[in-house]
Amino acid sequence: MFSFGKKEEKTEIKKKPLTNTLGIDLGTLNTVVAKPSGDKFDLYKIPSVVAVKKDDPSYVLAVGDEAKLMLGRTPEDIIAVRPLRKGVIESIAQAKALLNYSLEKGAGESMENIERIVIGIPGDASEVEKNAVEEIGKKAGASYVLVISEGLAAAIGAGLPIAEASGTMVIDIGAGSSDIVVISLGGITDIETIRWGGDDIDDNIVEKVKEDYEVEIGLHEAEKAKIEVGMVKSDSDVEVSKTSVIGKCMKTNKPKEVEIDSNMVAEAAEPIIVKLVESLSHVLERLSPELISGVYKQTVVVGGTSQLKGLKERIFEEVGIPVAISEDPMTVVAKGAAIVAAEPRALEPEVRLKAMK
Repeated sequence: MFSFGKKEEKTEIKKKPLTNTLGIDLGTLNTVVAKPSGDKFDLYKIPSVVAVKKDDPSYVLAVGDEAKLMLGRTPEDIIAVRPLRKGVIESIAQAKALLNYSLEKGAGESMENIERIVIGIPGDASEVEKNAVEEIGKKAGASYVLVISEGLAAAIGAGLPIAEASGTMVIDIGAGSSDIVVISLGGITDIETIRWGGDDIDDNIVEKVKEDYEVEIGLHEAEKAKIEVGMVKSDSDVEVSKTSVIGKCMKTNKPKEVEIDSNMVAEAAEPIIVKLVESLSHVLERLSPELISGVYKQTVVVGGTSQLKGLKERIFEEVGIPVAISEDPMTVVAKGAAIVAAEPRALEPEVRLKAMK
């Protein structure tokens, strides 16, 4: 089964990995479910959207892809909403519906036999938020629920040597929030969370198109443009590309096609990148000399926004840390959570310390 350290030798801390477990990245934009399957994972990406009755928001009509198609397009008596905003649960009933749907997708016919799920949430979540997520997971049908930091889950999912004393760092740029996590000896030694992410870039693209072209576009179009031509400002020579989107002309109310290029996305992303760099600087200020070399050698960026061209170059220019971009940035949190779910004692201190020997 999966492991992020050396095999256990003491029989008192051995335990056979569980077989019916799930890891879940409960995200603002998408919820990703990972189910261990041999040495691989079955992965399910579900839009974090729920459609409900307008006069009874607890009455759920659709979840996931079906609900996402309704965003901005619903009749007056139906609304499509995201249960999480900035990584925080805004509606318990809607979040429960989303998590229940995610469990059903991941577990399939074995839904009633799920032994354990591990859920990744932002690192600065309060105890109230953690307890709420745990309670939602139990109400959705899981026998046991563990809530862990998305950054720690991402490090495990990315295969970083978290059991080492030298230190590693994960920069997780999500849709609603971003975590910077330093890990040593299998535990978190420092963490900084900002409630900014990819959604804010989408919002800024919408506003820039409105200012530059007097055209209103939807968030779907903004997100599409970000994915296709996304870039951040840097001193490196990054190719500028263009794409077209359709919006509504504010003067005529007629459809109008406008062009978005990489520079516009870079302008929209700049406030978020500045906050990210500031937070990175704060973490490095607090970092001990013993950990700085490990972080220099082993820092990984995950999350959808990590795919913006020029990001790793900008980070190095600003803070002097070379970073690697994860090969599967959208799924590493769920994978890491699934590994912890399958190895029940993986995060306990004696197991972490044994793994480094």
